[in-house]
Amino acid sequence: MQPPDELNKLFQTRWREVSGEYVSLNAETDLRQSIANFLTENNLHSAALAGSPLPLEIGEYLRDKIEITVDFEREKPSRQEAVLKCSRAEVGITTVDALIADTGTLVLRSRQRGDRLCSLLPEIHLAIALKAPIFPNLAAFFETAPQNLSLSLITGPSRTADIEKQLVLGAHGPRRVVVWGQ
Repeated sequence: MQPPDELNKLFQTRWREVSGEYVSLNAETDLRQSIANFLTENNLHSAALAGSPLPLEIGEYLRDKIEITVDFEREKPSRQEAVLKCSRAEVGITTVDALIADTGTLVLRSRQRGDRLCSLLPEIHLAIALKAPIFPNLAAFFETAPQNLSLSLITGPSRTADIEKQLVLGAHGPRRVVVWGQ
């Protein structure tokens, strides 16, 4: 088995090969401030937060800086309202449950409606992978994964090449997917 540092480098290489973006944080870098800087640099003003402790902490920090269209940790909107609120957000922020190195894939468990909607509907998906275990391949992940999970596997931004064989990002989901990791 490869050491975690090698798996992380392989993941980052594969992730970038599929047009994903990666922000590497060190112990001194504040995740909340790094995300706030990203939002400012990209002139973004609204976010949808999937329900988990990390986006909640980020949301508390960002609440006076941007509009939070929906925070699934604090509210339980109807399906129709959740779709509308996530669609209005420029950015969806989720937590990643695992990384697959050989394909550059993010694994998100769908604990509640917000996890999937925040990763699919906004133009930009910010994925927090600071505590996500990294696996060499999908088989290794499924050896240890609990059964009966609903998972989303994300390998880069949404894409299609159907139209005149030109690659188009954001065709059926986010145009950009940015991972924050170590």
